[in-house]
Amino acid sequence: MLYGACYYPEHRDPERWEEDLHLMRQAGLNALRIGEFSWKRMEPAEGAFDFAWLDRFVQLAGNYSIGLVLCPPMRTIPAWLAEKDSNLMIVNEEGVSLEYASRYTFCINHPLLREKSARLAAVMAARYGNSPHVIGWHLDNEIGDEPDCHCPGCKSQWQQWLKAKYGTIRALNHAWGTVFWSLEFDHFGQIPTPRITKADYNPAFLQSWREYRSDCNIEAVRLLAEAVRSQLGDNDQYITTNNQMFWSKRTDYYKMAEHLDIAGTNYYPPYGDRHRVLSFGLAASRSFKKAPFHVYELRNEGHAILGAADNTPAPGELERLTMHTIANGADGVFYFPWKRFPFGSEQNHGALTDFDGKPTRMYAECRRIGERLKTLAPFIAGSQVESDIAVLYDFPSRWHMEHRSAWTGDNGVYERQINMLFLTVRKLGYNCDAVGRTGDFTAYKLLLIPMLPIVDDDLVAKLQHYAEAGGTLVFHPMSGIKNSDACYFPDRLHPNMIRLLGSRTAETATSGPHSPVGFEWEGRQYVGGVFQELVKLETALAMGSFTEQWYKGYPAVTRQWTGKGQTWFIATYAEEAFYTDFITKLCREIGISPILSTSPPEGIEIAMRQQQDGTRYVFVLNGTAETVQMSLPERMTDLWNQEEVQDSFTLKPYQVRVLIE
Repeated sequence: MLYGACYYPEHRDPERWEEDLHLMRQAGLNALRIGEFSWKRMEPAEGAFDFAWLDRFVQLAGNYSIGLVLCPPMRTIPAWLAEKDSNLMIVNEEGVSLEYASRYTFCINHPLLREKSARLAAVMAARYGNSPHVIGWHLDNEIGDEPDCHCPGCKSQWQQWLKAKYGTIRALNHAWGTVFWSLEFDHFGQIPTPRITKADYNPAFLQSWREYRSDCNIEAVRLLAEAVRSQLGDNDQYITTNNQMFWSKRTDYYKMAEHLDIAGTNYYPPYGDRHRVLSFGLAASRSFKKAPFHVYELRNEGHAILGAADNTPAPGELERLTMHTIANGADGVFYFPWKRFPFGSEQNHGALTDFDGKPTRMYAECRRIGERLKTLAPFIAGSQVESDIAVLYDFPSRWHMEHRSAWTGDNGVYERQINMLFLTVRKLGYNCDAVGRTGDFTAYKLLLIPMLPIVDDDLVAKLQHYAEAGGTLVFHPMSGIKNSDACYFPDRLHPNMIRLLGSRTAETATSGPHSPVGFEWEGRQYVGGVFQELVKLETALAMGSFTEQWYKGYPAVTRQWTGKGQTWFIATYAEEAFYTDFITKLCREIGISPILSTSPPEGIEIAMRQQQDGTRYVFVLNGTAETVQMSLPERMTDLWNQEEVQDSFTLKPYQVRVLIE
């Protein structure tokens, strides 16, 4: 278990380093992430490397038994490099060249940036690859968190990328349907990047562009990873980076993870009652490599931002937040940052120590967590989150649904729906995974699909085989409707999706945010909305019907038996109350039990990590400011608080318990 912080020795008088390291060890910290913004200090002038300051800090950290995760920087370049070529700057969609003096304003495809950053990474790895005090390599920071670049270099590379994908311009014209609006291309050199224009771009054009930009980010990770690995030999230093949580859709993190040893993320959820709204990001992070992950930036103290809501942690909330990440699969937690910044853009960011380096209120809580983690870590080492339920997280589908277009409409539906399904499962007391289209569906008994507009033959066949082998699928509107180029199938659905669902979509209907649509299921009334698919049954059974509008009586919930399994279709985006009842009944039918055999009280999170020998660690987290009573099916030991827990116990506000049978 890594317990650490993000530290910036280049900000600090070297004579104060030991003061900071001493406080870190007192708090139980055993790791630091450093270096992602220090290119200028490592290479003050081109080719003139200076690691004397870093050598000293590496040794000092080692003296305090604190391992370092070094970050070869790439996208915050020194002024001397920016001065060499003005074309290093990103050209945004409006055709404006971004200015220096901020971060992430540089084109990651520029040959000079790639050359210099890869060289620096290799030089760092050659110097510290055998250091006993360096435990890992964190590639740059939040790769993909910059505007799309439309510079001449990116335009040329984009055209080459398209040629490699489609082969001929005729094939591209056919795949994209460029005959629409008479936009057929004669050669790849005519294809622009999607800068500001009058009307909407072709969805196929935008789908390829998003895939291309994702590949650019993945290529940057591959470049840095190979530069580091080329110098490491057989040592056990790992390679990672920090994905930008769930809000970023710019990179297919499943593909990026192929170049990493450990997946990493940042995590900045709100405090207060909404503290779990981003928790799907943790499930996604452990899904990228189907393994425990690291949180490389975890919020701690509140930010000094005027009017910021859900921003300031009450006593105990940092402990609850930290253990929330560990309960959901994190094997490493790094607070950002260790010390408040008296200067720079992020000077109002909360921290564990103040501007002068003295401990804040949150430091005391951090220290208490560190003391308890020393006892807990040996127990949970090697354990993972095991789930019978997963939500399908599909980047191509998300890219398509979140295009900015009047023809897309509400482009927040994908994110809301995936969160709705995930949080409903978790509130009911079950573990829940994320899984990508290339993941192992057979690891789960129940697969929830928020929407899946982009499919190909292989994916539909994979879903078919999953159901035939005994799995349960739950589909929603806009699933299986388009090919990989975002063009509709002639029958509104992929041909094999019709067979999988046992129905055809005859028509669609939409409804605004203030016009919910009623439907019934199991004799109870619910509401849905946004988008309804009006289906014609073939072999499926109607299990519920719409009760309003002119399509009253049309199936709202259908069920199709497929081999040993089953496929459900919810023909609208339903309210949470429906999913609570529906998932509860479905889990009971297919033999999935809540972690503690019952749903937890409101505001209580229950998660479970499990060893290969079957040993289970149950995390019970009070996310409320109230004292809550709970019951257990049996007597258990609370490893976190070092006490026995009877069949009934109390959770104080924000209290954490880690139970073992």
